[in-house]
Amino acid sequence: MIMFAPSILLPEGHCRQALVSAGDLFPETDLPSPSDSKDRAYLGLPEGQTFLLKQVKAEAVLVEILNVYCGHCQQQAEFYNKLFNLMEKDPDTKGRIKIVGFAAGNDEAEVKDFRETYKVPYPVIPDPRFAVARNLGVTRAPFSIYVRQDPSGKTGVVAATHRGVDSEYARAFDDLRALTKKSLADVQKEMRPAEEKAAIVKPVLTGEEIQTRLRAAFIAAGGGIVSMEKVTLKSPREIYMAVFEKQDRFPRLFAEVISRAVPCDSCHDVHFIYLFDKTGKIIQFEPIQLSKYENEPWDESDVAKMRQRLQGKYLFDPFVFDSKVDAVSSATISSAVIFNSFSDGQTLYQELKEKGLI
Repeated sequence: MIMFAPSILLPEGHCRQALVSAGDLFPETDLPSPSDSKDRAYLGLPEGQTFLLKQVKAEAVLVEILNVYCGHCQQQAEFYNKLFNLMEKDPDTKGRIKIVGFAAGNDEAEVKDFRETYKVPYPVIPDPRFAVARNLGVTRAPFSIYVRQDPSGKTGVVAATHRGVDSEYARAFDDLRALTKKSLADVQKEMRPAEEKAAIVKPVLTGEEIQTRLRAAFIAAGGGIVSMEKVTLKSPREIYMAVFEKQDRFPRLFAEVISRAVPCDSCHDVHFIYLFDKTGKIIQFEPIQLSKYENEPWDESDVAKMRQRLQGKYLFDPFVFDSKVDAVSSATISSAVIFNSFSDGQTLYQELKEKGLI
């Protein structure tokens, strides 16, 4: 069931990372435009690299966050195909309700293959760097957002959200059709407590266990250490620094502990450590918990491949993920998330410089 909730309306253009909720203004930041002219025409968009959701020519918009390798997202394609057909065949809803998907962590080729395989008629737009998903605060997929557009052309209001497979497509059709007949004021009056909560990634190791793993990784990389401490930065990243006895090779090394949700509601979270030196060069990758298809753990060859793809790169490298080259077999989603975890490395490097540690 879709649930509604009261929430403070945010100003237009406000960028957020909290999970979008019913009652919010839809976070209006630039969205990547569809490359296909038919998709742009369906959404009523002019040519251009980006668009705002309020530009979509519709009274209600269903926004879906998915990943093409997520099993539940693949299942949902069947239901949303049926939902799309209901919308387009009904003269009361055709042109008034639109669907648009954003594929978190996927590129153009992956999306093209997904749409061809599952015969998806509505636009699905690549979100390879998770920018759209991050702005909406969405970490699990599939995740659906029902938006009532503002007739005056201002930012629309989120009327409801749904996490997981939205299999009741006939009910969804009725809800969306009803939404087109309601004013924004009516939508806000009918808000009810929401079910959806932001996904919380819980550590799989205790603080003491993390310390033990970090110390072992530092010693393996640089020899005996004099001290190891946690580094406090402006950003909430979990960074550690080790100072070594022999200062000819590595006077000090740094490590970041990463715990990330993946855009798949039936997959395990991603947990790993990586080490880097004062130049920003990644010198070691250490898994804590990584899984692949059916949540099978990575084996040694999987870890070796990821090390080969990451070690030797620098934090300020672009880290553009190519699933054909960079993905561990049967672990494309988690591989994409790992690569994306380095996408803001330049900011981390700059923060360490500002503290005088690099």
